[in-house]
Amino acid sequence: MGLTPIKEVGRFLTWFFAVVPAKIFAHTKSLLLTAEDIFQFGANLRLWLAIEPLFGDYNWRGRLIGFIFRGFRVLATLIVYLVILLIGLVAALLWWMLPWLIFTMIK
Repeated sequence: MGLTPIKEVGRFLTWFFAVVPAKIFAHTKSLLLTAEDIFQFGANLRLWLAIEPLFGDYNWRGRLIGFIFRGFRVLATLIVYLVILLIGLVAALLWWMLPWLIFTMIK
């Protein structure tokens, strides 16, 4: 009976430092998978490296336009992925720093 408060504190610490950050990272992964469905990074990278033409225009102009357009799209997709990763990482770090931030504000 005397160990119940200690178990509760242990459960809270496990929830605070392990469960919630794991959920933050799982949500970040879900957002990245949704972004992959929208931007199709893999397909664009493959077509960009193969210099496939855009809209079926197989002359040199179509290949050049496709290469430039897909290059910008690959770069924009990488930027979006990086922003999503940074937001997830910052959210987890802020969550872990929350007790320290609260205690420094109370002083």
